[in-house]
This record gives sequence, C-alpha cells and structure tokens, in this order.
Amino acid sequence: MTLHRFLVNTSSLGLALTFANASLAATANNPHHPMEEVVVTGHTDKTLAETALPVSVLSAEQLAEQRATNLGDTLAAMPGVQSTSFGAGVGRPIIRGQSGNRVKVLSGSLSVLDASTVSPDHANAVSPLGAERIEVIRGPATLLYGNGASGGVVNVLDNRIPDAQLDDISLVINQEHNTNNDQNTTSALLETSTGPFQWHLNGYTFKHNKVTIPSEAMLEEELHDEDGDDHEEEEHTSTDGYIGNSQGEGDGITLGSSYVGDGWYAGFAVNHTRKDYGLPPGTHDHEEHEEHEEDLIDGAAEEEHEEESVDVRIDMEQTRYEFKSGVDLNGFFSSLEASIAYTDYEHEELELGEHHEEEEADADHEEEEHHGTVYSNEGFDSRFTLNHNRIAGLTGVIGLQVQSREFGGAGEEAYIAPTDINSAAIFAVESVSAGDWTYEFGARLEANQTELSSGCDQDHTTFSGSASALRPLAGNSNGWIGYTYSQRAPSEEELFSNVDGSSCQNYAEDNLIEHIATGRIELGNPDLDAETSQNLELGWRKFEGTWLAEINLYYNQVSDYIYAAFTDDEEMVAYQQQDAKFYGVEGQYTHHLWRVGDSHLDLVLSGDWVKATLDDGDNVPRLAPARVGIALAWVAEQWSAQLSNMEVMKQTHTAEGETETDGYSLVNAYLDYHFNPDHSGLMLYARGKNLLDEDIRDHTSFIKNVAPAPGRGAEIGLSWSF
Repeated sequence: MTLHRFLVNTSSLGLALTFANASLAATANNPHHPMEEVVVTGHTDKTLAETALPVSVLSAEQLAEQRATNLGDTLAAMPGVQSTSFGAGVGRPIIRGQSGNRVKVLSGSLSVLDASTVSPDHANAVSPLGAERIEVIRGPATLLYGNGASGGVVNVLDNRIPDAQLDDISLVINQEHNTNNDQNTTSALLETSTGPFQWHLNGYTFKHNKVTIPSEAMLEEELHDEDGDDHEEEEHTSTDGYIGNSQGEGDGITLGSSYVGDGWYAGFAVNHTRKDYGLPPGTHDHEEHEEHEEDLIDGAAEEEHEEESVDVRIDMEQTRYEFKSGVDLNGFFSSLEASIAYTDYEHEELELGEHHEEEEADADHEEEEHHGTVYSNEGFDSRFTLNHNRIAGLTGVIGLQVQSREFGGAGEEAYIAPTDINSAAIFAVESVSAGDWTYEFGARLEANQTELSSGCDQDHTTFSGSASALRPLAGNSNGWIGYTYSQRAPSEEELFSNVDGSSCQNYAEDNLIEHIATGRIELGNPDLDAETSQNLELGWRKFEGTWLAEINLYYNQVSDYIYAAFTDDEEMVAYQQQDAKFYGVEGQYTHHLWRVGDSHLDLVLSGDWVKATLDDGDNVPRLAPARVGIALAWVAEQWSAQLSNMEVMKQTHTAEGETETDGYSLVNAYLDYHFNPDHSGLMLYARGKNLLDEDIRDHTSFIKNVAPAPGRGAEIGLSWSF
C-alpha cells in the first residue's frame, strides 16, 4: 500500500486525546539543583515540581558528570533506568524492566529511526556526546509518542534549531581521556546569532582501544560447552585481562540555523553520525562446510562442519535532516509548532578473519574482510501540535503525528526481508485545576501498517488513554495517582522474522536464517495481535527543604505480551503472546547534612526493584536486577565531589534458558574544579569508575558470560567555555 493510500485510509480517524501520567525522579547526581526546569517531552510546559509526568532530566553539570559514549551508560544511575550491553559499543536504556521495541529513543522529540530495536548488538544512532539535555519518561508513553513507547521514552535534546534569540556567543570545548581503554574524546559546541539568524554547531569524535577487565572474558561454563550427546566437547578460547575486538571509534557533527521573528521562528538542521565498533569474540560464530572424500570403498563424500570464529565489526552511518517551525496565534489556539525529520540510516556488519599467505615461508597472517549483512532504515517522522488557550478551565495541546519508513536487511544473515512501516495518529493532552487538585487526561488513536515489500501486510489500529490526579500536601510535597491504558502494535522483527512475503508463512526449515546476535533462529508471527497494557501508579514527592524525597509504585498488567518462546528445538524461538505483569518500586532520598553559605554536604539514597512474570508463572527474560545506592556529594562555589556505591543484587528470577547472575558493588567517584566562580572559563574534572575492579556481569546482557563490563578506570577531562 502506498503512503498516499495509507494517509487517505487513516484520515477518517476521529479526534483523540492524550495524556502522560504519574511521577518524576529527583535528580540523583545533582541533588541541590532546584526543580524549576520546564519539561519539554510532555508538551505541558510544567516544571519538574509541578508535573504529574514520570520524567527524569539530565542537563548542565548533571549530564557532564554522567556522560558516556552511549545512552544506556549515561542514564544508568537514574532510579528505574538500567542499561543493556552487547560489548563496549552498545549500551541501550532499560526502563522499568523493558527495553528494545518498548522504549522509544527520540532526537528532538522525533524518532531516531535506526536499527537498535531490532537486535541487541545494534547501537543507538543518537549519541549523548552532542546532547545539551536528556529527558526520560519512565512508564507508558504511547499516548504522546506512539508505537514503540509502551515502556518509556528517552528524548535527547541539543537545541540544533534554536527557537528563541541567542543573546551571546557561546563556545564550549571538551577534551577527555579514559585510562581503561585509552579512549580520547573531543567535543565542541558553538552557538551564536547574526541579527534574526541563529546558528548552532556541535561535533564530537572518539576513538578507543580494547576494553580492560579484571579477569578472563568468558566464564568457565562458556569455555567448555557441551553441545549434545553426539558431539565432542566444544572448546572456546577466551582473553585474559581484556575483551577481544572491543576497540572502536565514532564521530558526529550537527549544523543548524533558524530565523527568529516577532512571534514566530523557522529553522533547518543537518546531522551526520558515524560509529565503528566490534562485537566480542564468541558472539558471531559461523559454520564452514567442506566436502572431501573419506571412504575410498564407496567414494561417498561426507560433509564436515567446522565452527569458524571471526571478528565482527559494525560500521554504522546516519544522515538526518530536520525542519522545525513555530508561530504564536491569536484566538482559541495560542501557538502552532511543526517538526519534520528525514533519516537515512545504514550499518554494515563486517566479518574479519585471518587469511594465511601459504606462499610465504614465515606464514604471515593478514586480516581478510568479508562484507556481511547490511541493515538500512530510511524514512521520515513528523509531528504537528496546536496549543490552545484556557477554555472552561482546560488548557492543553492537540496534535497529529505521521511516520513512514522502509526497513531492510540484505546479505546472508538478513532474517527480515525489506519492510514498509507507516503510521498516523491524532492525540491531545489536557489539564484542569479544581481546588487543590490538578487533573490530566487524554487519549491517542493510531493506525499502523507493516508490510513486507514482497507482500504480506498487517494493519493494527491502537488506542491509548490516561487520567491522573495530583494534589499538593503539607511540607512542600505532593502526591498523585495515575492510570494509563496503552496499546502497542507488533514490530517488524516480531511479525516477519524468517517470514516469506509471498506466502506470509515461515521459510522452509532448510531456508531458515539464524539471528547471530542471539544465537538462535527466530520465527516471526504475522498473526500477532496488539499488546494492551494497563498501568496503575502511585507517587509522592517532597521537592523543597533540608531533605528531598520521592517514591513511585507501579503495577502494569499487559495482555497479549509478545515474547520469543523456546520451541522443541533449543536453538529455535518463536514469537508468541501471553499475558504478563510488571510491578515495582523506585525511590530516592536526599538529605542536606551540612551547609555553610552556598556549600553543602548531601547524603543521597536511591533504589529500584521490578518483578515481571508471564501468565504461566515463568519470568520475563533478562529482567533487570534490584539495586540500592548510597552517595555522598559535596558542592562548593568552585568545586564539587561525589563518592557513590551502587549495590546490584543477585538475579535469581530467571527465564527459560537463562542462568542466575551474581550481584556486585559498583563504586564510582567524581571531582571537578572551576577556575572561575561563575563557572565560565576552564574546568578540570575526573571520574573514577568501578574503583573496586569488580568482575561485573549484567543479567540484562545477551552475552554476560562472554563479555563483562569494563574494569577499573579513570576519565580525566578538561573543559573550556565562554
């Protein structure tokens, strides 16, 4: 179906309302910072202290303290947020136990449109190195951002299209070195204006060697793998003190400009991102087939299968064009804003093996490069919103979102055929105050179509609705309750993995293609229904005084939860549906222990816990473990310091095919010094990570037994701004 037909068919959708509910996380890494920032992601123009949106914000020095080369590691200290890795090059966020195609990553409130949700070894195409601010919605956000946001949203903001006049020229240059992997990172930001024209330029580059670890990369059970009764014991090789093939590099540049007039603005930006990273040895093994004569009597040829271990690298590249405009209006509507992004994403999986030069007497070895599978994602995302003035006590926003893209894989390991994905939605957010209460409510109606280019299409119409109530309480605190009903249409990998478009059935057994990253053959199911979740949340926060606190409790019942279930063949999984439930708690407490003038010493306690089970009693795979954290933070006029310990508990709630994962203590430190009291000019800083040099295996990782987290390391940096 063409995009034109799709849009015509969806034009009959009625007007919908949308909302975002419950809770906010106080900022763990900068507890003295006031909650006066306006939240962009929720479209409610409320501060952190006023909103009923479950949002956490990293900005300014908070972001500088936590910034890493990937999103997952940057956000992992937030309550309710963890990271899932696939070696040094990949770190994707997990929100309340959910990740992948249930957590939507945005750039400037529009979809990134990469391939990170399709496979755990695919990195996010947006980098925190160029970000000025990152907002995280914890919990269902399909109401605001549609399919793929049923678990939460990460919105990376960089002001690439300024919407207001820039007063002065601003320049920031940062240089950093990591002792663990010898990574050197350089980033820069320039913003200025020439009359009504505003200009934004940022860029970064990084390069690192192999990641060092305190022990062998592979656990003992991985080194000696029993592969069935009819096979000899299979030996794997490991590395000691480092992770093989873990070197990497990347860079990005963004140029944007806007014209700011009287009550309106319009601008354009272009971004180019590149990343090259390796996957740990043992995660991509290929089987070689050789035919040779072994029986001289009957001359029969036997086929011998040998496992050939190769180094696999991913070469990722994305170009993105964005247009954004806004205008103030008179009358019922107060403002109109339009955002459009066109993205061209591609990554290639390069297989590097040793080529033996037989003609050389000394048996020289060269690296032989084989071009493997290529994944691409090309299309646009657009968003149009109208804010309206107060009427009958109601204020809010209504909007339209349209997305069209083509995702495809080509090569011998491409288990998903080229797929067209289209969606269109209408939504609104409304808020009203009555007495001491503030009520927020809404819903969203969305049409989704996913179609293989060779035929076989699936249409889903999803609805999401929500309501919440927030009330101020004594002692500069407030409490709230919220309910969200949200639906998620199946994604392309869930519908069409190993599916023949001409028949809309799985390939014949001889033609099935293994998903190398998970080590299994995945069978899509074109008959999947939409997931439906009902989330109830209670929250309380204290946002002013000598101590601050917040606690959130949630219960999320998911009907027709989509997951990969094992079949009778242990190397094959099939996407199926079963009811599931997620429930948990997250909280934080900050106490100002001592204060002298503007200097103070703070104690920060934090923690999160989530449990998720299927209807048959089994656990949801790779469930994030419980965590309890403690930190001491000293803040003075020109310097600050922090020492923290995060106790990650042993994960014993395992799914079929999983093993338990030991807990660990993650001790980190941070120190900075500003040469000028106003924090301009030169700043020196240092981060210490994994100071106890623990052997860290994350239960959320597909390859926890093959590649642990980095060992002890220090990041030392110099930043200059004016």
